[in-house]
Amino acid sequence: MKRIFICLFMPFLPAALLLTLGVSALGQEKNSEPNSVSSQTEPSPAASAEPNSPESNGNGTAGVSTIVDEQSDSRIPEFLDLCDRIFSAYVTEDGLVRYAALRRNRLELLPAMRLLKEINPLHLMALSQEDKTAFWINVYNLCTLQLIIDNYPIQPKWYMIRYPSNSIMQISNPWTKNYFWVQGFQYTLEEIEQEFLLARTKDPRICFVLSYASLGGGRQRNEAYRGSKLDQQLDDQVRKYLFSQQGYSLNREEQTVSLSVLFQTKRTVFLESEYASIRRFRDYPETQRAWLNFLARYLSAEEIQFFESTPVTFKMINYDWRLDEIL
Repeated sequence: MKRIFICLFMPFLPAALLLTLGVSALGQEKNSEPNSVSSQTEPSPAASAEPNSPESNGNGTAGVSTIVDEQSDSRIPEFLDLCDRIFSAYVTEDGLVRYAALRRNRLELLPAMRLLKEINPLHLMALSQEDKTAFWINVYNLCTLQLIIDNYPIQPKWYMIRYPSNSIMQISNPWTKNYFWVQGFQYTLEEIEQEFLLARTKDPRICFVLSYASLGGGRQRNEAYRGSKLDQQLDDQVRKYLFSQQGYSLNREEQTVSLSVLFQTKRTVFLESEYASIRRFRDYPETQRAWLNFLARYLSAEEIQFFESTPVTFKMINYDWRLDEIL
């Protein structure tokens, strides 16, 4: 009815009043359910390029008239410092986590999680793409710590006998039904990974730096990720992963390459990345070619030459679901 009224009497209304009515109507439409799926997946045209746009300030109300200084008053540096403090205190150089100690001192997580909820989306929008990516990696890994601590010590379920008793898989729907407050909205770990990291970066390295709280996945880093050194940090974590028992190995005699099953489960990420368009290793199928082009970034020239001259077969390394814990 409001839209009909505006249309009928539009010729007779002053421009300023029309603008006021339009903004009011927009605010009421957006305020129906600030944390609903539809509000995140069907943003307004102005916000479609950036889900964290100023059209929605995280509280479900229109923010078109709000002007925020993009440089001052940002609490993102404070959040990164808190992540640094937590990661350095409870994560080892090898990426294992002191969950028992963090559980005893779980109140140390509260300031970072509270601050994460209060961060203004406008301040995140003002960052470079590298800073945004670093921010969301830290968010994901911090929320993973919070998830484990909320359920620690993990209690095994009798019907989850396929997984270790201390596995994250013993927690009900760990990636899809556990919600975390970020910028005034609630997100699952899967939403953070897919929407804010993989879909935006198209970078397979992300698959190996996110913590799945298990020995088979990427490890936590004992410092916060920073945009200024993100490329180096990502490469460092990928190298650590590849050259672990869970990552990669080459058997020249049998002409086989063993890769983490993550390469298979995340194959779409590789096929959508720049590595799929490189014509090197063209004798291999598309997915394997993307894998080899990615691996070439980290392998020796001798190994690369072997792949180019010798057809190899690929085997997947079984995923280790044990908790990435050190007591």
